[in-house]
Amino acid sequence: MSCIITGMMLKTPLQGILFDFDGLILDTETPIFQAWEEKFKEYGNQLLLEEWAEILGKSTDHLGPIEGFINGFREEDKRKEILEEVKQKELELVYQKKPLPGAQELIIKAKDQGLILGVVSSSDQDWVHSHLNRLGLMDYFDHTSCADEVEIAKPDPTLYNLGLKKAGLSREKVLVLEDSPNGVLAAKRAGLFTIAVPNQLTGQLPFYNNGGTPDLVLGSLLEFPWEEFMRDN
Repeated sequence: MSCIITGMMLKTPLQGILFDFDGLILDTETPIFQAWEEKFKEYGNQLLLEEWAEILGKSTDHLGPIEGFINGFREEDKRKEILEEVKQKELELVYQKKPLPGAQELIIKAKDQGLILGVVSSSDQDWVHSHLNRLGLMDYFDHTSCADEVEIAKPDPTLYNLGLKKAGLSREKVLVLEDSPNGVLAAKRAGLFTIAVPNQLTGQLPFYNNGGTPDLVLGSLLEFPWEEFMRDN
C-alpha cells in the first residue's frame, strides 16, 4: 500500500464511508473518454487527456473540450447525431464493465460491519442508481447524493456536505473514497478525510497542485486498511 498521510484527523473506529461512483466503483470514465476520443479522431481532431481532465469528476453540465468540438458543426441535426452516436458508444463500453477491483468486496464488508454507506456523485441519480441496481449494489447503500440534487457539483463541497448530512454522522467519523483530483478537492473543501484511489485514467493526473491533497493514496480498493480504520482509539 502506498500512502501519503497529512494532518487530517479521523477518529476511529470508522462509522461511515462516502463513495464516489464514476471511476471508483465502476470505471465509466475511461469508456466515455474513449468514445469521445474516437469521435474526435473520426473528424481529424485530437482529444488530449490534459483537456479532458478539466471535466473529470464534475457534473455532465461541464462539457470542456466537447463544447468546442460540437460547436464546430453548424447544423443542429449534425450536432445531435454526433452526441447520440457517442452516447451509444459510451453505453456499449460501460455495460461491459464490472466493478473496479476491491469495490464490491469493500462495500459488502463495510455494510456487514455496520458502517453507514453513501454515494456522492457528480452524475445524476438515474445514472448512478441504474448502474448500482445493475451491479446488485444499490441495497448496500443507505443514501445517495447526486448532481441533480444540488445547484453546484464537484469540486464545490456542496455534494459532500449533503452526503454527510444524510449520513447523520460527524465529520471525524466519516471518510471519503475518490478517484479524481476534482472529487478529492470537493471532499477536502468539505473538511473530510479523503482517500484517493486513482484508476487507469485519473492515475495520469496530478493530485497535489490544486489545494485538494488526499490524506491517503491507494493503488486499488483491495488495499483498504481495515485494521487501521476500525481500531478503537
